[in-house]
This record gives sequence, C-alpha cells and structure tokens, in this order.
Amino acid sequence: MTSISPLNSWNSPAARASATATAPHRADAPAATARSATSSIVALSPESAKGEGAAAVQPSPLVWESGTRDKVSEAMTKSFSSYAFGGRFSGVGAAMLGQAKLGNYNFSQAMRQPPPSTTANVYAASAIAPGDLHGFGEDNVSLSITTSSGVEVKLSLDSQGDGLAVRMTASGELSDAETRALGELAEGFQDAIDGMGQSTPKIKLDGLMQFDQKVLASVKLHAEVKVRGEPESVQTLDFQADGTQRSVSFSGVAGTLDLKVDASALNTLGSKERQAKALGSYMQQFDQAASRGHGDAGLVAMLKDSFTALHSNTSAPQAADAPPGTGKWRLAPEDKAILSGLADFTASVSQAVNFSNPMRGSEKDSFNYEVSQKTAQAGASQDDRSVRQQQQSKLSASFHESLVAGVPLRLTTNTESQNYTYHQIEDSASSDAQVGYKDGKLVRASLQQEASQSTRVMKYFLGKLESDKSTPGNYSVLRDLLPVLGPYQTGAKETTPEARIEQRKQALAALSDDVLLRSYPGQTISLWQADVLPAEEVSS
Repeated sequence: MTSISPLNSWNSPAARASATATAPHRADAPAATARSATSSIVALSPESAKGEGAAAVQPSPLVWESGTRDKVSEAMTKSFSSYAFGGRFSGVGAAMLGQAKLGNYNFSQAMRQPPPSTTANVYAASAIAPGDLHGFGEDNVSLSITTSSGVEVKLSLDSQGDGLAVRMTASGELSDAETRALGELAEGFQDAIDGMGQSTPKIKLDGLMQFDQKVLASVKLHAEVKVRGEPESVQTLDFQADGTQRSVSFSGVAGTLDLKVDASALNTLGSKERQAKALGSYMQQFDQAASRGHGDAGLVAMLKDSFTALHSNTSAPQAADAPPGTGKWRLAPEDKAILSGLADFTASVSQAVNFSNPMRGSEKDSFNYEVSQKTAQAGASQDDRSVRQQQQSKLSASFHESLVAGVPLRLTTNTESQNYTYHQIEDSASSDAQVGYKDGKLVRASLQQEASQSTRVMKYFLGKLESDKSTPGNYSVLRDLLPVLGPYQTGAKETTPEARIEQRKQALAALSDDVLLRSYPGQTISLWQADVLPAEEVSS
C-alpha cells in the first residue's frame, strides 16, 4: 500500500502544533494544504518497498536552473529542508550579499522539487523550469541598494511550495569599497528576513540601518509573506532609508504601522547620550499607552524596534563653531536645550478592529496611537532667528474585560455570558518649546505642556447596564524659560566664573529633560492600574 501526503513550504503555527501532537518525534512535520500540493512526502508500505503489487514511487531529485554550485546554492539546499514558517529563506539573504563581497554580484539561481513519480525526468516531460519561479513567489523579499556613485544593486528571493529562486543584479561595476559595504549588510539583511518569517512577525532593521552613508546612498527593502492559517492572509513590510529620510510601513493580521523620520536637519540633533535619553523616554510612553489602551503587544514591539532603528546612524555636528550643515542656523546651547535631540518624526499604530461581543455590535476592541515631533527654524538671519519644537501624542482605544480577575471573557448571545466592563480611552498630550532672538539677544523663551486623559467604563451584569462612569484628567503647565536660558544677573560676587559655567550646564541639562513629551506626567500606568477608577469618579 502506498500513501502520498502533500508537503507545504511554510506551514502555519497551528498546523505545526497539530503535527507535533500526532508525531512528537517530528516537530517540524509540514501541514497539508489544498493550495500547495506540488511536493509530496511518500510513505511506502513494506509490500511496496519490496516492489510487490505496484511500481515503486521514486523521490525526484532537485532540479536546478544553473549547474553552478556556490554558497548561495548551498544555503538554498539547506533552507529548503526547513518546513517551519518562514524558514525557506534562512541563511539565503546573507549568502547572497556574501557573494557580493567576493565580487560576484550578477547571478541567478533557482531550484525545484518535482513530485515523486515512477517516471524519470519529470520536469523534462512537463516543461516546468525552475527559473519560472523568479518574481512569482507566494513569499518574496526584495532589496535595492544604490551606491553613492549611482550603481543600483537589486536582490530578489522567491519561494513557492515546491521551490526557491534568487537573483542579484548590478547596473554597473562596483568598487572595492562598494562591494565591502554591501557585504557588511549581510547579517542585517538576514535579520530583517528572519523577523518577517516568524509566526509573530518582528521588525528587525538595526543591521540594515548601519549602512555606510559615505559609500551607499540608499537602502530599500520589501517583504511579503503569506500567513498560512484560517483564513489565509498576507503580511508586508516596506523599509527605505538614505542619509536624511527613513520610513517603515507594516501591514498584517494584527494591524498596521507607519513611521517616518526626517533626519535632514543635523543641527537640531543632540549628542548620542541625549538621543539615548529621549529614546528611553519615548519607549516608556509607548509602553504606557499600550498598557492603558490594551494594545497588541506584537504591534507595540514593532513600533519600539523600528522607532529605535530609524533614529540610529545619525549624528550632530561635533564642534560648536562648525557650520550648521543640513539645517538653517548654527544653534546655540540654549537652543539645543529646548530640543529633544531626536530627528523629527511621525508614527502611527492601528490595531485590527475586533467585534468580540455578538450581542452588542457597536462595541469594538480597538487601539489607535499616534505620536509626532516637528521642529521649525525661521528668521531673516542668525541674529534674528527663532526655533520651535512641538511634540504630540494621541491614544484612542476600547476593550472588554471580565468582571472576575483571571477568568477569561467569552461573550456570546447568551445573556449569562454578558458580565463585563467596556472601556473607552481618549488621551492626548503635547509639548511646545520655543526661543526667539533679536539683534543676537535672546528675547523670548517658553515651554508649554499639556496632557489629558479620559476614561469611560460601562459595567454590564447579565446583559443589563449597571453603571456608566467617566473619569477625566488634565495637566497643564506654562513656563517662562528666560530666567534659565538668559544671561546671568550681576551681583553674585561670591560665585566664581567656573562655578557659573557649571551651574549653567546643570540648568541646561535639567531643562533638556523637562522639554521631553510627557503623556502621563508623574504616572506609571500598569495593566492593573489602567483598569482601576479613582475615587473622584464623575458619573456621566
């Protein structure tokens, strides 16, 4: 007796779990799908193995586009045997850029696994060539790199159920420095591929962001991965970066993410230490928003990872008297003190809406978060200039919770299941800092910060509304910064010039911390705190 079962290339986590349960010694056994039936696993009975009763089915050898064997072909052979979700490109991207480092940057390779057959030379009979996979993969990744000299290098990877295809081309000859710079991106390219290949995708762009900006002008990545589940879906990632502009866009089952960073004004950037402190502050705020609004952990993690990556590989002019470079004016320490130190950006996360209560279709589980920074430099001259930086954030979320802590909520059309609280969150925050000069003298400096939180909680028991309460919260501060940023007043004779300089440094450093956006001033909101209403509730 002979049995044949389909072989899928990137099976879903659910399918892998099922396979693990039935065959504990084969954790990576692939799941069967109706769509991918071009490759097969063959199980022969003892009788068929002896050739009794029927012709023995023979496994078909791999068919290659090119007879050339190199590190890329070896990586393709190895990764093809990995049936885990996303494993088909494992090690292949790094191998391709590794070949570029050796000077081999124009090549094409593809492989296919014909279905088992009693007839030899299957592909010769069916006229299906491995090269037909190029550009037609269900899962595909492309990388485009433009060098400072104008040469464009393109890489593409395609995967189907029965094969792999890769291609690399260059529009011209590359210098030794350019091939070396390409090779240095091998690990970062592979990290980005592996991140998208996971069942819970991750955005790993740190390695690609470290490209040599003196040799390479831009880097672009596109990845499209089919999620084989019920129902099937597609998750995509687009990334682009050059010396001044960076962007990330993601779309998947969990929701969408968009992030843009404008690093063109180098004179507004802070030191590495200053940038690290600002990044840490924003990471905390992202966590606070996710906790308060019950945002999807995977989406928020992608926001944090991409936000950190896109703000890397930037540096401000080091010398105080250096020309401003990319930026309108040469900024004084007093100007830098009111700036976050980061490049301007816009970021948004939108979680896929879920209607989890069949009894009340108007109630939805959602999470939408936006955050941005914008810096403006104006004036007729260096001595008559103004600098202004605005930071903003907005959170809009809604979710259901069980009335009993630790007990999962399962809402149905049965009134006995309708025991829950429904939360609606609306938060916003802003920070507006500015300085102005007249005839070379600082004439105005101010900082205005505002934050508001609004929580509405509706409690239902056995389908009946028992309470509907709203809790507002507001915070506002307006500071005149002239006493801090302006020149020191005379009369403090006991203070030495060195002491004054040190005091001023400390004052500017403290102000640099104060100007950072604070969505939840003086609060650290945890998951449990976000759901507890304060005593001063206001009934709607």
